[in-house]
Amino acid sequence: MTSSAASAAPSPAPDSPRSSPGQAPLRSLATEAASTAAALAGLLYRQSYGVLFANFAVVIPVAYVMRASVPGWLLLAWAGAIYVLTALRVVVNRGFLRRQVPPEAIGRWVGGFSVLSWLSGFLWGLAGLAAVLSQDGMMLAFGCVMLAGMCSGAVPSLSAYPPAYAGSALAMLAPFTVACLAAGDGTHLVYAAFAVCLFGVNLYFSAITYRSLKTTVALRFENVALICNLERERDRAAAADRAKTRFLAAAGHDLRQPVHALGLFTDILASRAEQGHVSPQDTLHVARRQQTVLEGLNRLLDGLLDVSRMDAHLLRVERHRVRLDDLFESLRQDYEPQALAHGLRLTVLPTAIELDTDPALLRRILDNLLGNALSYTPRGRVLLCARPRRGGALIQVWDTGAGIAPEAQETVFAEFTRGAGAPDAPPSGQGLGLGLAIVRRLSGLLGYEATLRSRPGRGSVFSIRAPAALDADIPAGHAADKK
Repeated sequence: MTSSAASAAPSPAPDSPRSSPGQAPLRSLATEAASTAAALAGLLYRQSYGVLFANFAVVIPVAYVMRASVPGWLLLAWAGAIYVLTALRVVVNRGFLRRQVPPEAIGRWVGGFSVLSWLSGFLWGLAGLAAVLSQDGMMLAFGCVMLAGMCSGAVPSLSAYPPAYAGSALAMLAPFTVACLAAGDGTHLVYAAFAVCLFGVNLYFSAITYRSLKTTVALRFENVALICNLERERDRAAAADRAKTRFLAAAGHDLRQPVHALGLFTDILASRAEQGHVSPQDTLHVARRQQTVLEGLNRLLDGLLDVSRMDAHLLRVERHRVRLDDLFESLRQDYEPQALAHGLRLTVLPTAIELDTDPALLRRILDNLLGNALSYTPRGRVLLCARPRRGGALIQVWDTGAGIAPEAQETVFAEFTRGAGAPDAPPSGQGLGLGLAIVRRLSGLLGYEATLRSRPGRGSVFSIRAPAALDADIPAGHAADKK
């Protein structure tokens, strides 16, 4: 993977805010609860049309049967109140189902629905009260049957929100039960006991229905999540297939070049040997060219092996205490000749920071960043430094290359993506476009964060945010850098 590089004078990047580890699960649970509540509210409104139809259809037969026991004006007022309330409930239902209700408003809509259900139940309870007050045995039986039917029929319609059903059933049966208890004779007491039993049984079935609906909603969400996961896996498989195709094309091209170059140099050397014109200078020149090609080939193979090991989950993190200054000095010795050969100045700032990390993996990350910076910086300098941060350290590689356009700053971390404009890098040194992909994946394996800041024409800075060992390891001279 390649890229270009950074501003001449490094300055500390602002620390990004971090959320606590427990916040994500809490947010997930809250989101799941809100989604379940919204789905149950939708069921409550959609299934209530059965009760609303019963309110419209049953009023007239009930009024007809009770016409001899209740004054006509009172029956008319009762029927009118039920129709007006039912019409209002229909309007509210349609309003809820036609709009996208935000999660924070679901509670208000469910509460309003419950209040309207309780009022409707109370109006039907008045009809039951009138049946008891009529002092007519047949009317008493009719009132009991009417209430039993209305109360039981509301179970599937209102059980998506148990308080809505419980309040409606209580408002429906309480006037009838109280009036029967007030009468005090055996027949009325039997009816009162029946009403109490009816209320208890229907509450039980309402609770069962609610649990069933809640389970159904949860299963629906699980199925949706499963489908989404399957789609993601399908997309990942398709992306992997496309990546494999790109990999084969890139590997076939980039591996063939150094092999072909080695063949050419070997043929040249063999041809001159056959002619007897092989001088020590010629041999040294060809050997150095072969060594350069082999180094590029080795970098290609290292990148391929790194990716294959990570894909196979064979890399194991072995952490221990590492002095960054020792690691930086080793990197300086390895990369300073390359920097001088490119006419660049490699600066490595001393540091006293120590990390609990895997030195081999961290070295591989910094190898890729420094090699990338040196290959994609035509002039100027490359800087390696480490800065202490509260709860961590920031390792940075700055360069003064051409920079990276904002729209390309994320794609440079994708596998098989090459940066544009490496004027001094030979084709064999540009590689398969794996360097920065390896940096990001190894950083994730270590629990680090790899980021990029760049301005076209000014250069780039690649940062690795790593946890520090102890605050005591941060030198006093750097205390002002802590945020």
